[in-house]
Amino acid sequence: MKEIRALRITFTAPSAHFRIIHSRDPRRTFPLPPYSTVIGILANIMGCREKIEDMLQHPFALGILCSYGYITREYTWLRNLSSKSHKTRYARADRREWEGMIDHPGGQSPVVVEVLNDVALTVYLHHPQADIFDTLLTNINKSENWLSHIHLGRSEDWAIPQETKMVDLKVSNRPYDLSGSEDYFQWMPDPKYCFSQESIIDDYTQLYMKMQGSVCLVTSIYSLREISNHNDTGKATVIRNFSHIPARIVNSPVPFLEDLSLPQLFCDPELHVPVYLTLIDPDILGKE
Repeated sequence: MKEIRALRITFTAPSAHFRIIHSRDPRRTFPLPPYSTVIGILANIMGCREKIEDMLQHPFALGILCSYGYITREYTWLRNLSSKSHKTRYARADRREWEGMIDHPGGQSPVVVEVLNDVALTVYLHHPQADIFDTLLTNINKSENWLSHIHLGRSEDWAIPQETKMVDLKVSNRPYDLSGSEDYFQWMPDPKYCFSQESIIDDYTQLYMKMQGSVCLVTSIYSLREISNHNDTGKATVIRNFSHIPARIVNSPVPFLEDLSLPQLFCDPELHVPVYLTLIDPDILGKE
């Protein structure tokens, strides 16, 4: 098999923020959304819990391409409306004065946030269930079927679908088919999580070792888990327990292999770009 069928969806957004979770001030952003954010966008468009569960219970492949115009920094405030935080800060529920000034209920803290501007996002989905494609193709232009508005990271970063179509990702190592690799940021998954064909996996493994780019643990699917909570209520707290996929952030030309040939990779022949597909397998990720 020299090609696979995939759904390609393109979005644009004036701004986006994909927080690097351990960053505080400034709150740094990845140059592209993690897998969990894109899966959330697809689930949002599908709108139906039954369809969403059907999509997530089967192994599928996901490719993410992202570009942006420039980065800015926003100075904003984080505010807390919990009564416990208010009493901790002001000592009394009926007090709001802090250092001689009336302050926000619960308190507030200044923070700087990195923001991507003029964002273009392209998502590739390869799934064994054909009806998943049908649902996405039908719902993409019916916002009344969505769970909420489409956003990239923060809820205020509204995104607009621009194009949705089925495409054939072909296997190629022609320089022309790989020429657009510098136009987008992508996640290049560890070979263990790569969706590939047996005939090209050796090329991919060698390429992954040669490719430049920071390695991150990228959030993917999650399960709900109860954790003990030591607050006043004594109730357990339910959290999202995310599985992570090691992947490189890449935005560079495709290097030659040891034999001075270019690697065989899945490519989008219309955009002339390699597409690094990640295998999202709930059976594997659930055991991580």
